[in-house]
Amino acid sequence: MRLRIKKSAKKELLSIDADDAFFAVIRVILALAEEPRPRGYDKVEGREGHFRVWAGRDYRVIYSIDTENREVIIEGVRKKDKKTYK
Repeated sequence: MRLRIKKSAKKELLSIDADDAFFAVIRVILALAEEPRPRGYDKVEGREGHFRVWAGRDYRVIYSIDTENREVIIEGVRKKDKKTYK
């Protein structure tokens, strides 16, 4: 599948300070192109068609899947806290 990263997700990705966290997130994003429903993925409550997967210890990648266009859309990259899914 192709990857598409929304502008807001790019901003969030580039704001990650720690190199190890940044590369962990990049690895997860690239892996989603091969397997959009990896082990450990989960639906985002209250957001139809959105999924989440851990990237490293502190970050979640939030994404959707457009099966018609064979595309994984990265919606956000967020540090896990109470506002992660808002």
